[in-house]
Amino acid sequence: MGKIKIGLIILAPLVAISLVIAGVISAENPLAGKLIALDAGHGGDEIGAQYPANSGKDAQIYEKDVNLAVVYALKQKLEDPTVGVKVVLTRECDETISSRKSRVDMAIEECKSLYGRKCDVLVSVHHNGSTDPAHDGTMVIYNEKQDIPLAKALLEVLAPLTGNNEGLDHGGYGMTVYGHLVSALTEAYYITNDWEATQYLNGTSAQVCDSKSVLIGERITQEAGALYQGLLNYFSAPPPKPGRK
Repeated sequence: MGKIKIGLIILAPLVAISLVIAGVISAENPLAGKLIALDAGHGGDEIGAQYPANSGKDAQIYEKDVNLAVVYALKQKLEDPTVGVKVVLTRECDETISSRKSRVDMAIEECKSLYGRKCDVLVSVHHNGSTDPAHDGTMVIYNEKQDIPLAKALLEVLAPLTGNNEGLDHGGYGMTVYGHLVSALTEAYYITNDWEATQYLNGTSAQVCDSKSVLIGERITQEAGALYQGLLNYFSAPPPKPGRK
C-alpha cells in the first residue's frame, strides 16, 4: 500500500503539470480543437478560370488545380500537431461534384460522421478570371450576416497579396448559400494575370491524391499562410454579442 501511495503522490503533480501545459497551449492557440471544412472550388469537368483566359482545354493552367494546391497547403498547416485543427475536405482529388449544395452537404456530413459535430467554418478557395492579363485583385464573397466577420478576417490578410482590395461581395454565390454554416468564398487573385500564372507554373510538382499532381510554389505557400492567419484572427476575436440580427 505504501508503494501505491507514493506512486499516486508522484503521479498527481505530473498530471497537474500536463493539464496546465495543455491549458496553456489551448489558450495560446485559438485554432486548437476547431473543425474546419475546406472546399477546393471546381474540379473534374468543371475547370474554372483558365490561363490564358478562356483557352478551355488548351489552357496552361486550370483554376481547379490552383484551388486544390492551396487547400492541401493550408490543410498541412492547420493539421500541424502544434495547431490541433481537424480538417475535412469537400473535394479530395479531381472529381466532378454535381452542385455547390452537394459540397456543403458533404462538409456537414463529414464533420458529423467523423467528429460528431457541426463544422466551425467552411472556406471555399477560388481564384478569379479576367480577359485582361494585367489585371489582379482580391475579393471575398459571403452571404449571411453571420459570415461577415470571417469574410472580413480573410480579406484583410489576402488583399496584401495583390495590393488591390476589390472588397467584400454580398450575394448568393456558390458555397455561401447552403447549410447555414459560417462560410466564405475567397478569390485571392486572378489566375489569368500573367505574373500570377508564372508564379504557379514555377512551382514544384506535388502529388496530393492518388491520381492528381499540382504545382506548389512560393505563391501557393503565401496564400495558404494568409488564409491560416485569417482563420487565426477570426477565432482570436471575441464572439459577437447576442442581439438582433
